[in-house]
Amino acid sequence: MTPHYVLGIDNGGTVTKAALYDMAGNVYAIAQSHLATQVPRPFFTERDIDQFWQANVTAIRRVLETSGIDPTTIAALAVTGHGNGIYLARKDGSAPRPGVVSTDTRAQSIVDQWLAHPDYDRRVRAKTGSTVWAGQPPALLAWFDQHEPHLFDDTDYVLSAKDFIRFRLTGRAAMEITDSCAVGMANVVTKEPDADLLDFYGISRWQEKIPEFCRSTEIAGHITADAAAETGLAVGTPVAGGVMDVVAGALAAGLVEENELTVITGTWSINEVLSRTVTDEGKVWLTVPYPIEDTYLFLDASPNGVANLDWYINSVIRPALAAFGQERSDADVFAACETMIRDVTPDVEDPFFLPYINGTDIIPDGRAGFVGLTSYHDIRHQVRAVYEGVIFSHLYHIDQLRTHGDFAGHARFTGGAANSTIWLQMFADAIGMPLDIVDATESGTLGTAICSAVAAGLYPDVRAAVSAMTSAPRTTIHPDPEFTALFRARYARFIAHIDSLRTHEGHHANPRHR
Repeated sequence: MTPHYVLGIDNGGTVTKAALYDMAGNVYAIAQSHLATQVPRPFFTERDIDQFWQANVTAIRRVLETSGIDPTTIAALAVTGHGNGIYLARKDGSAPRPGVVSTDTRAQSIVDQWLAHPDYDRRVRAKTGSTVWAGQPPALLAWFDQHEPHLFDDTDYVLSAKDFIRFRLTGRAAMEITDSCAVGMANVVTKEPDADLLDFYGISRWQEKIPEFCRSTEIAGHITADAAAETGLAVGTPVAGGVMDVVAGALAAGLVEENELTVITGTWSINEVLSRTVTDEGKVWLTVPYPIEDTYLFLDASPNGVANLDWYINSVIRPALAAFGQERSDADVFAACETMIRDVTPDVEDPFFLPYINGTDIIPDGRAGFVGLTSYHDIRHQVRAVYEGVIFSHLYHIDQLRTHGDFAGHARFTGGAANSTIWLQMFADAIGMPLDIVDATESGTLGTAICSAVAAGLYPDVRAAVSAMTSAPRTTIHPDPEFTALFRARYARFIAHIDSLRTHEGHHANPRHR
């Protein structure tokens, strides 16, 4: 029987998902498996390697059972996963220690030394186009050398989350280029390891543990007999290189054109644009080779998106309701929040919210908080300020991307905030561009499945696959010029406050602004 399906596997922070797609990008079946994050010490976030693998096995088996298809009808599959963090592996697929998740900050003191080094810009940023941070493999390898030096001799491969799972599925170790470049392990232009880069990090000896590189849309291996027995997949099924999660999200949102802004709202505020050239002038957070020839993804983001609203609802609104014996569904709570927002006539001098509930390096010792509250203001103003604070988080990152040029046409918009009509209008007003609302609820699995469809030869290239497998915008939200002017004035107040905090400390906390 001619294969008709592709499988995408997404390894997030706490959930592994497997989704089966047809050639039009329709979800035929989806399944998931939860995975616990271990915190053995402050600032450490890890996962048990065997549990990690079994979460993938479970998700794959469940999606095959749910779909009821013949596994031989799967033309190819691909894996995505959280970027950064690190997964050390032996040749037999076992691991010398738990995997490290990208939220780990044990190596922060090492990164601080690198950022302060006078050669950092020339030897690191100029080659990676990105900002180094504590959860990346170079920092973690340097930390291992200081605290767990025995690991070197007990390790055969240094891998990312998705590359480790692909290794277990195929028996072939390879590091895919979107991950290898995004995590600071390779030159973003040559897409190869750089000896001087690793020398700067002080981890030159680890270069021999970095496996060969593979491309996102090439077949990087085939399902082994052992993996087939565990997962239910057919022996010999092709496995594509895949992409890291932020690239998968961009593909699922339909991003293929240069200078087209894509905004993805979730726990992280993710903002992306494509370019044909690499430049370090704007000091964006991340530069990644895109699976379109000679194209790069510029990304600026932080873990301070919709997480701010989740915190406010769970820490303030729900406890207040519970204190009076009232329980409300999620839909009721969000509806109440939006009613309060509509009940306020916004003013330039209204209080604003610092959207840093998960911390930030934008300001020294960055924390969340309200600024400008008076006895006149009530919970309605606070709710609006939190919604607006999430927008300000995105605007800050979008401003970083604007240093590479103006965006063309409409912006693509997806994620949690796309479910709120009033929030969408606020975003459109604040960004000052029409927003094309794209439904890409399972962006990780779809984005990497697109790569597998190309690898299997079902589409000639990524552009064709994206065109066939992603949805057209369900609607377009146009900005109101009056409210765009209001947002600009309020955002100027927000930035002035941020700048005052930096000035008070006598330095710029964010290395991108040095």
